[in-house]
Amino acid sequence: MVAALVLSVISFQLNATMLGPAFYDIESTLGKGSFAAMSTYFYLAGAVANVVLIRWSDYIGRKRVMVAILAMLCVGTLLCIVGTSLPVVLAGRVMQGACNVTFGLAFLIMRERLSGATFGVCCGVVTSINGGVAGVDALLGGFMADRFGYRSIFMLIFVVGVLGIVFAWRAVPADEPSRAAAGQMDWVGAALIGLGVAGLILFISSGGDAGWSSPIALAFIVVAIVALVLLVVVEKRVSTPLVDIDQMRSRLAWPLIVATILNMASFMVVAGFIILKIAEDPDSGFGLDGTTTAILFLTPSAVVQLITAPLIGRLAVRIGFVTVFRAGIVGSIAVTSFLAVFAQNRGMLILLMAAFGCAFMGVTLTAMSVLGVTQAPEENPGSLPGISNAAFGVGSSIGFAWAGPVIGSGTVSSFTMALWICAAIGVVSLGFSLVLKPRPLETGRGTIEA
Repeated sequence: MVAALVLSVISFQLNATMLGPAFYDIESTLGKGSFAAMSTYFYLAGAVANVVLIRWSDYIGRKRVMVAILAMLCVGTLLCIVGTSLPVVLAGRVMQGACNVTFGLAFLIMRERLSGATFGVCCGVVTSINGGVAGVDALLGGFMADRFGYRSIFMLIFVVGVLGIVFAWRAVPADEPSRAAAGQMDWVGAALIGLGVAGLILFISSGGDAGWSSPIALAFIVVAIVALVLLVVVEKRVSTPLVDIDQMRSRLAWPLIVATILNMASFMVVAGFIILKIAEDPDSGFGLDGTTTAILFLTPSAVVQLITAPLIGRLAVRIGFVTVFRAGIVGSIAVTSFLAVFAQNRGMLILLMAAFGCAFMGVTLTAMSVLGVTQAPEENPGSLPGISNAAFGVGSSIGFAWAGPVIGSGTVSSFTMALWICAAIGVVSLGFSLVLKPRPLETGRGTIEA
């Protein structure tokens, strides 16, 4: 079961990690700014899908949603392979991004079927995929992009996606009717929160390009505000709300959502955008190709994450996921600050990115990924994981939206400034993590202190 869940997560994650080394090939083929646009809509789709589809799995079953979303990933990947214009590729990236829900579904399935200690270790294994498959995917992505172009990466992703469907269908346990939630899915709330999240992210994205007072940016933010206000009104009146407003207002939930958004808008941008730009920029960076970038900067951090994440998961079962979360943020702030200081020192950046693989990807990301499950109430297990996982996509989209204009000039000062901004956002995130109140969790066979 766990192997099938890991393969399902890999099917999605390759879309995020393998394309990094293909940065310049994508930009040269689809136009300047295409990589940031593909990333923004990719994570936007994941944000909306997490809120809606994880909650829907409470009603129709985790396995059904898992298999269906993997099939959608394969369709989207085909669009990315055959697409010759940015709009077509963006449509495919939206379909791929929706497969982000595989993480939340995997954690929920493991919560329902694994004991405390095993749950912690397996959550660490799944989380370790969040940074790549031991760096092999990034290395392979660089090799394929340099020699065959970025479309070859999507061809490999399609094959893995098909295998993910087969393994999920055969190895993930069948959904038990007794676990199905009572009532009906709140589709009105789903539409409203989808509009709200999309409007907010598109406001930030368009505002950075066209100006914050531009008509298009103002239209997006108005749509977001109206949709979110209506969401609060609607959710207080339905019997089975998509979002439990009272639960979201408690210290068990909202600090986690805010801290997750801030972490993804800062630390994830470090590894997924800023360092790649420094490594491959021919003028103010090191001018490396995709393969060398992967070997020096992506693979070491991914290997470190693969080693540390399962250990951190087991440790978190003993001392609490919230405690580990806070410690990871402190370490991430420190490493990011050093990255800003040594932004033009290749040797130091290589060492610091390995440390980043431990501090953020191994420690912070492991705890942050699981907290959506451990902080959720037993009677409504799918609501908070959906919102929490959506925060990953919202934060990533915000991160790419602000980082693109900042480092767009490609100067040494812009690289350094972007890294210091990430460190500053991390400090704010730490403050919200201190407000977060842990909740004991009943797993399939025991209690975990969140």
